Amino acid sequence: MTALPYGGTLVNRVLSDAARREILAGIDGRKTIAVDTQGALDAEKIAIGAFSPLTGFMGEADYSGVLARSRLKNGLTWTIPIILAPRIAENPGLGDIHVGDSPVLLYHGEPIAVLHVEEKFPFDKTEFARRVYGTTEDAHPDVKKLRNAGDTIFSGPIDLINRVSGADELTPEETREEFDRRGWETVVAFQTRNPPHVAHEYIQRCALEQVDGLFIHPVVGELKKDDFPAEAVIESYQYLVDHYYPKSRVFLAPLAISMRYAGPSRAAVFLAIIRKNYGCTHFIVGRDIAGVGNYYDPYGAHALFRNLDLGIEAMLFRESYYCRKCRSMVTEKTCGHPESDHSRVSMTQIRKMIVAGEQPPIEVMRPELADLLVKYRPYLEAGLK
Repeated sequence: MTALPYGGTLVNRVLSDAARREILAGIDGRKTIAVDTQGALDAEKIAIGAFSPLTGFMGEADYSGVLARSRLKNGLTWTIPIILAPRIAENPGLGDIHVGDSPVLLYHGEPIAVLHVEEKFPFDKTEFARRVYGTTEDAHPDVKKLRNAGDTIFSGPIDLINRVSGADELTPEETREEFDRRGWETVVAFQTRNPPHVAHEYIQRCALEQVDGLFIHPVVGELKKDDFPAEAVIESYQYLVDHYYPKSRVFLAPLAISMRYAGPSRAAVFLAIIRKNYGCTHFIVGRDIAGVGNYYDPYGAHALFRNLDLGIEAMLFRESYYCRKCRSMVTEKTCGHPESDHSRVSMTQIRKMIVAGEQPPIEVMRPELADLLVKYRPYLEAGLK
């Protein structure tokens, strides 16, 4: 029996085939809103229950409560506002959409959902950046992206017409069915946006000692430009699962969302809630989860999760690395040797090494995984510029 969804009920706002056909048949006479990738992915995740208990884009009460107190109006902890602020440049008729309307959301010109508009209110982007990302500096990738959003938030329930993500992405209902089929009562989720290195492996194996199954759930939807592409993450993890892990105890599936680089107090909690909705009972919290640059305390999430009850148990891990004296993976809790004996892992360094045509040390990354990633060198070169 998998864990209960966050808030107790798994949301389903996916239209039936009959309702979908009816909407599409009359689409020429409906108002529309063009949305970006984040808006499209958020609409999908609301509809399939990944963001349960949300049934739509947040209204002003929920939005304000999340900004100020990290709480929905019903009292549940929630840390990332899920809002829709479309740009006027792509929506010249946006001013004609009013409360009570039900415009169709278009992504790349294709209908994906219906928004039942219940509220419209001003979007203070500077306040959002300060509260959610802890900075208003454009050097932060999400703050820079935020500047391009619209000035008005549209809120209300959504009904999904068409999926946006690929066929290999499973819904929370489907992952729950898979966990039940495998007989897993305890499932730990591993959040990542990078290919695996040996420190990841160490943490995953440690966690797997304590639960029935490991759910590797990489974010692949929308990442910052210097991250590895989704294909590299999935391909490398599939290799790891196929060649090194017990297949009966490890499950891999992608998660297409826009990654929020909001650090431990905002993004880490949000990511844990999502995994609870997918049926996980445990969530791995390592160093600098969902961080970027030097904006956040690398272990801020550890202190937070110790005092937070989300209905999913956090597994807290310190940074792991290879010690040449111990000749094994260690952490500061298990090794007393000096820094000069340690080989620390940094995905930033790994990316730069691959771009430079260098092989990461074997104590940092498996050679076959590094070889697999070489073909993504042109993508990394473009992202690092």
